Amino acid sequence: MTPAPRTKPASATLAPNNEFRITEIGAELLGAARAGREGVLSLAFWSNKLMDWSMRDEALKVQLFRFVDAFPTLRTPEQVHEHLVDYLAQPGVTPPPGLGLGMKAGGLLKGAMAKTVTAQITAMAKRFIAGTDAVDAADTLHDLWARGIGFSVDLLGEACVSDDEASVYRDRYIDLVTTLPAAVSTWADSDVLDRDHLGPIPRANVSIKISSLFARTDPIDFEGSIDGLVAALHPILEAARDHDVLINFDMEQFAFKDLTIELFRRCCEAIDFPAGIALQAYLRSGDEDARRLADWTRGCGRSITVRLVKGAYWDYETIHAEQMGWPVPVWSRKRDTDACFERMTRTLVDATPRATGEGGTKLSLGSHNVRSIAAGMAMVEAAGLPVQAIEIQVLHGMAEELAGPLVQRGWRLREYVPVGEMIPGMAYLVRRLLENTSNESWLRQGFREQVDQDTLLASPHRAVEDEDPGVARLAG
Repeated sequence: MTPAPRTKPASATLAPNNEFRITEIGAELLGAARAGREGVLSLAFWSNKLMDWSMRDEALKVQLFRFVDAFPTLRTPEQVHEHLVDYLAQPGVTPPPGLGLGMKAGGLLKGAMAKTVTAQITAMAKRFIAGTDAVDAADTLHDLWARGIGFSVDLLGEACVSDDEASVYRDRYIDLVTTLPAAVSTWADSDVLDRDHLGPIPRANVSIKISSLFARTDPIDFEGSIDGLVAALHPILEAARDHDVLINFDMEQFAFKDLTIELFRRCCEAIDFPAGIALQAYLRSGDEDARRLADWTRGCGRSITVRLVKGAYWDYETIHAEQMGWPVPVWSRKRDTDACFERMTRTLVDATPRATGEGGTKLSLGSHNVRSIAAGMAMVEAAGLPVQAIEIQVLHGMAEELAGPLVQRGWRLREYVPVGEMIPGMAYLVRRLLENTSNESWLRQGFREQVDQDTLLASPHRAVEDEDPGVARLAG
């Protein structure tokens, strides 16, 4: 892993945004989302007792999520009850009244309590994970399409540890790529979802994680990893080319970032498949990553999709870097991440191809933050591009409040939809739970806590005098 360079805080460089227009778009979108909130399914999620408890008590939250992580391995009601008691009886943890009584129950009541907890966790997992495979998830995907929402299927699981396991993942990806097109071909036409500003786009999208495809993936053995991954990806990408399926290369840990980008470029130069890649704005290298990728697309004449996200491994990256004595590769303040996100958005919008056959980046803006979405739409507008030149992406099971207003405005919306078994899905589920219950979660602030509009839509591009916490901790 190459240590992250020391860089100045993102907020120290102010982006030349049209604040009036951003605020105007954001206020309209936020108002519509809040007004329609009573009718969305997410109320069942936000009212879920597990989420309410965890947002009120940090110590309880940690133990609850540890229990959720272990839950798929528990086979009997007795095991469920025993583990729940063990996790929630730790010093400093105060179980909620109802759950506390259930923990003390015996006999039939103990079994009933374990059954209730099992049902709640299973229902919560189903909210985020659409099914075990493409066939199991088909009804969910079709329902999304009928509501005017596209999809990108993500196969849960990463970091395979054997060649046999890598082969299983490769075959499952090939199955997705060859199965989905036939299923979606019968769906009703959609001017919004079937086309962008240059013409038809693939209906079927599949997201891949490179760490699941080659057991010896190691950034230190850069060329050896590239060779092994290209061999594993070749049949997947050829199938994607033949079946018109967009393959999106997901970003994982910072250690894999440069490897993923180089692998993506080599695959694009070797095979003409519908191509996409994710970039992470919480990385201090985000601005440079976006610029280099945009320059490459212009130079080679390749048009690609870029899913711009904030990032999902902040805690890991921060702790791991500090343990190793390396500069922290991620911005230490959320405001810096949000500012970097907007600057990267501008770079990618500026690189949007204007004509068929022209190289460039088609932006998929992955965020639940209304300010970030509004900034992207304002930049597209200022660039003289039509609304079809950009799409918004959200995570399945989250941000339902936003879905209706986005679709009603004729904006292309796509959900990132995980499929897979519950055990490999638990890591994903816990990350989503952590996002929803974080003090800095936009969804929590915007729809549960009803933070005022001015605060939610405030520009992140503010000069700061205090030292970046990540740099300060390393210096100390």
